[in-house]
Amino acid sequence: MHEHLRFIFIFRSAEVMAIVLSITNQKGGVAKTTTALSLAHAFARKNADRKVLLIDLDSQRNATSILLGNQEITPERSVYSLFQTKKPESGVLYATKMPNLSIIPSNLHLVEVESQLSGALDGFFRLNDALQSLRHEFDIIILDCPPSLSVITINAMVSADFLLIPLQISKFSIDGIQNIRDAVTTVNRRYNAHLKIAGGCLTLHDGRTTLSQAMIPEVEKILPMLKTTIPRSVAVEEAHLMRQDIHDYAPGNKVATAYAALADELEAVFAADRGGAPP
Repeated sequence: MHEHLRFIFIFRSAEVMAIVLSITNQKGGVAKTTTALSLAHAFARKNADRKVLLIDLDSQRNATSILLGNQEITPERSVYSLFQTKKPESGVLYATKMPNLSIIPSNLHLVEVESQLSGALDGFFRLNDALQSLRHEFDIIILDCPPSLSVITINAMVSADFLLIPLQISKFSIDGIQNIRDAVTTVNRRYNAHLKIAGGCLTLHDGRTTLSQAMIPEVEKILPMLKTTIPRSVAVEEAHLMRQDIHDYAPGNKVATAYAALADELEAVFAADRGGAPP
């Protein structure tokens, strides 16, 4: 059954237009949601004609809260509905302050998906199936994953073209990164042969520390690393408290500049994969 589904997925992937980027790390506290939000804004700002979609796959709803505030989100109009056998009848796309950036928000009911999909033959394919039409509506789709290698995270890997792994050296774990590499290998072999690791990205980074200088070569032995690093800044937390992205709150801040550079670097990765064509 899985081999049949895999054939269908690979066939569909060759026909779609959007780049799907999954932002994944099984550890929390590595600025994963900040990275998802900042990249979504950076991609949207670079080209007003480019349509960007952020999908909040984390039941903690941090990205949803920052972009939509206290707006009430029912399960039927949230990402939860994408994992159900019966697809949503009402729209799950929400507009943001940026006209070319949309979000599919999260809902607390997302925690039920793990048990709902346990044992389901198509359990790893629900998100991919739901994204097929959206791939034709958007240019870049960013998946903000939960901090675990859960069924939801595997769904994201099955759906994605590229994987970005935010890393914080002070919370570094070789075993944790190797677990992600092993999961990618399994997904490549069984479900999505097109998934590639765009690279790891150091976040909350201070390259002056002895720990950073010692550990980076160890990380590079098991994971390709992007050149751009994201520094730490209190302005990020201030922006989130104001329910703003760092690009809006402090456009000249070093973190905003770094995420703009990261977006440029990722675009080069995407273009190289597409033979020079930007998303």
